[in-house]
Amino acid sequence: MNYEMLARAKETPLTAAELDELNAALPAFDKYIELKFTQFSGELVEAEVEVHDGILQPTGIVNGGVLASIGETVGSTAGVMHANAPVSGVNNSADFLRPVSVGTIIARCEPVYLGRRTQLWRIELKNNEKLAAVCQLRTMVLEKR
Repeated sequence: MNYEMLARAKETPLTAAELDELNAALPAFDKYIELKFTQFSGELVEAEVEVHDGILQPTGIVNGGVLASIGETVGSTAGVMHANAPVSGVNNSADFLRPVSVGTIIARCEPVYLGRRTQLWRIELKNNEKLAAVCQLRTMVLEKR
């Protein structure tokens, strides 16, 4: 992960080319669910996932683990930006408020607490402009390797 690029985003939002670079570097699972960061700055971190058959339960709704994973990726990546260092999720709590079966999931992240060693993030996931889930992610700041 390009820590310097993400750290710069605190002051200057990532450009379209930088967003493309970030999205290309995402791990295989995030690529499988087709997560794409759409905005990345010190003020707003946003990503989206188009609902597709690969993330649906047999009942036709998005698997809750996918929603929690979206929250983890968005919150952790925002955490890297603020820490200018790797972070690791140590707790991820997701509340599922309404089922999602079609359309786009939009995740927006905001800090609750930004400490030197730990961070707390709130990630809202919306579908059709309605709140579908809320994740609370606590991360630990790690040393750069």
